Amino acid sequence: MRGLIRGTPLLRYVESGCWAVGALLVSVALASSVATQVGHEAALKSFAQARESAASRTSNEGTAGLGYSEPDQSLWAPERVRRYRESRWTFVGRPEAVLRIPRLGLEVPVFSGATEEHMTRGAGRIAGSPGFGEAGNVGVSSHRDGHFRRLKDIRVGDEILVDTLTRRYRYVVEEVRITDPDDTMVLWPGSVPEVTLVTCYPFYYFGNAPQRFVVRAELREETR
Repeated sequence: MRGLIRGTPLLRYVESGCWAVGALLVSVALASSVATQVGHEAALKSFAQARESAASRTSNEGTAGLGYSEPDQSLWAPERVRRYRESRWTFVGRPEAVLRIPRLGLEVPVFSGATEEHMTRGAGRIAGSPGFGEAGNVGVSSHRDGHFRRLKDIRVGDEILVDTLTRRYRYVVEEVRITDPDDTMVLWPGSVPEVTLVTCYPFYYFGNAPQRFVVRAELREETR
């Protein structure tokens, strides 16, 4: 009798439905997992592919060191993490460079323009500042509670590496200081090739931070 009940058409339909629902839930979970890997990772991957393509047209040298990974968000503010996850669904284009500070474990794509979207996804080159490889002071900005929170531990003498599609620039930190938001001298063009990183300060502050944290580094080497 029990075997007959188990084999009825109704129960078979119910069983098949349960399997179908289970498969659907697994698919949704997999799709969600895939979605969490886009954004910062996709930008770095796109840049690495473009740089490799550019390098193959000009030389036979490889592109070692251009791997990509999801950013470490352990120091980020919860709201910044939320905004970053939301930004994954926004297309912001390919970055023009990737900036790394090896000692801090920082790796961030740099986009053209310090917009909210760019600074949430990575960092932005400040409008009006020259591009990497051009004469003058390259200004780069990002959020203090996101990608640039690691700057709190930076020191004079630290190395900053910047990869563009065709060149690598090695900078050395010469100055770290705290200043006011209206201090535009930090982005003064000057005659020495350099990069200046700017973020809000204090790093842990509720509301709009009242000051700016500035890191100035001078160019030491340029290679392919």
